[in-house]
Amino acid sequence: VLNGIALGKDHVLLTGKLWDRMYKVQFPDWPTLFDSAVQAVPDNGIVKEEPASVGEDTTDPVEKKEVEQLEEKEQEPTDDPTQNVIVNEFTVLQQIGHDRNSFTQGLSIGDDGTIYETTGLYRSSKVRRINPGTFEVDKSIDIGDQYFGEGSTFFRDADGLGRLIEITWKEQTGFIYDSETLEKVSEFKYTTTPENGNQGWGITYDPTRKEFVVSDGSKFLYFWDRDTLEEKRKIAVIRFDGREQSDLNELEYIDGLVCCNIWHNDHIICVNPDTGKSVREYDMSSLWPVDQRGGRENVLNGIALGEDHILLTGKRWDRMYKVKFPDWSIFAN
Repeated sequence: VLNGIALGKDHVLLTGKLWDRMYKVQFPDWPTLFDSAVQAVPDNGIVKEEPASVGEDTTDPVEKKEVEQLEEKEQEPTDDPTQNVIVNEFTVLQQIGHDRNSFTQGLSIGDDGTIYETTGLYRSSKVRRINPGTFEVDKSIDIGDQYFGEGSTFFRDADGLGRLIEITWKEQTGFIYDSETLEKVSEFKYTTTPENGNQGWGITYDPTRKEFVVSDGSKFLYFWDRDTLEEKRKIAVIRFDGREQSDLNELEYIDGLVCCNIWHNDHIICVNPDTGKSVREYDMSSLWPVDQRGGRENVLNGIALGEDHILLTGKRWDRMYKVKFPDWSIFAN
């Protein structure tokens, strides 16, 4: 392929991979660049040197070997996830019962295995601790009738204390709880996308950067400092097909990526937190078909990373699933 551009004093030098020739060229529509040309330029605008004789291999032997090795490497199979393929293969390890009344908005797993769930709807929003052995609710609190609970995530604060952070839908209010007692430690205000009403939808925690990642139903992900809760940056999320993805819902930080549920869609997309580009996409429509869920709003919405699985559930689902994805090396063992 053509692959080589270099600017000379009075020309542009062009060549390609494994070409037996190079060309000095000028472009007639670029007069200021080539005003000092020494050679006259033919009507077709091309000045070229004579190519090497047909059949003559002018490639340096060392360079030729490097090129051959590169070509062999390019032909080898790769486990690079950025292949723009939506995966619909996964393994269900276990199906577990779940409270059918839970309008699940947030799901996370603490470092001791405890499951945390926050639910929505006005006058019904709850914060729950769930036993990972029995999947029974160990503790549940109401957050107040004036709030519509949304996403939540477990984290450890600067003092190493276990905490649960929760955001709300339209109230621009968040809460931080003691992860053991679920007692409220603090309350805070925030903004997201003004055009979207500064809503809160999903939240997850990146322990490597000590920052929260927040969705608000728009195409943006917001990044907040763990200790100050100040916004550090935001990115727009881009799908494999190049379109921007809005309706980003519940989130989970997994192996360096931010994995997102999408409202009224059974796809889970995992995006690079620096670029916003999707690098993994999963079609989960076969997990529990939508026509069996009992209502349009009973959508897939809940992702939590366990020790050897990912825990999935949805709004008003009577079940949770432990699953593995065969294309993800973190589940190799």
